[in-house]
Amino acid sequence: MRYKGPPWLRRARRRLKNATVFRLTRGAIWLLKRLPLDTALRLADGVGELTFRFLRRTRQLALTHIEMALGDELSAAGRERIVRASFRNVARSFCEIARLDEIRPHLGEYVDAEGWQHMEAVLASGKGAIAITGHIGNWEILAAYCAQRGVPVAAIARRIYEPRLNQMLVDLRAASGVKTILRESPNASREILSVLKAGGVLAMLIDQDVNKVPSVAVSFLGQTARTPIAAAALAIRRNVPVLPIFAQRRSAGGHRVVVRPPLRFTPTGNRNQDIGTLTRMCNEAIEENIRKNPAEWVWWHRRWRRKPVPGLDLDSELN
Repeated sequence: MRYKGPPWLRRARRRLKNATVFRLTRGAIWLLKRLPLDTALRLADGVGELTFRFLRRTRQLALTHIEMALGDELSAAGRERIVRASFRNVARSFCEIARLDEIRPHLGEYVDAEGWQHMEAVLASGKGAIAITGHIGNWEILAAYCAQRGVPVAAIARRIYEPRLNQMLVDLRAASGVKTILRESPNASREILSVLKAGGVLAMLIDQDVNKVPSVAVSFLGQTARTPIAAAALAIRRNVPVLPIFAQRRSAGGHRVVVRPPLRFTPTGNRNQDIGTLTRMCNEAIEENIRKNPAEWVWWHRRWRRKPVPGLDLDSELN
């Protein structure tokens, strides 16, 4: 086992690492804001390509995951092309977030929508809704666009380990009209219910395996994957619709927001079984979008890192 030093030294290293990440992020934002947007996006493409080349472990993790999920459908060269593109997408997304103050006044041109009538129908019901999506395309642009079109949207998010980066992202969302509910906040439950009672939309990214979050192991891209149950549990408890919604890049630049019809689900009365069924449906909606547009998903997340454990969360009753 590798010796990592005493606790005080590990804390000092962590503080130094966090401070370095914050300064690098702030410096990158400063640079990107001083370039024309087209130039900044081309620079982001180059950074994405360099990241693919030099982050060997991250690249290999992504290639391993795409082979697990799509290995029977794609050649090795095809999988590599997709992973390269996913690195570029993340770099482009960072660039767009850095330039969001400039993009925001023109979101109506930078983003268009397909299936928006489903969002309008949900809002007209006055019951509120849960919008599920994944780390696909640029999810921050997605939230900003919905808010600009009058959707009272609140994003449920994890607190970022670096407090200054966390506050930077919270402030950026707020400037777009998007409320952030930090999952670790003691007031999170109260804020979530307040949004739904007001007929608002809760946005949840549920395509990652997150520690210390109630979850259930269900199929995702052909593999068993632990998936947070919060969206399904809340939808069943409050009797609100679940609306799949995604952002994808347009070939001519900018994005298209795609709103799918609410998931059709008839509860059986068995709470755990119903949560498992609805969670599977959420995964299927996200999986369908990834298969249509695999180059914009974050392939290097350890989506299948944990196996089902009897007695953990809901697995003992659902599997």
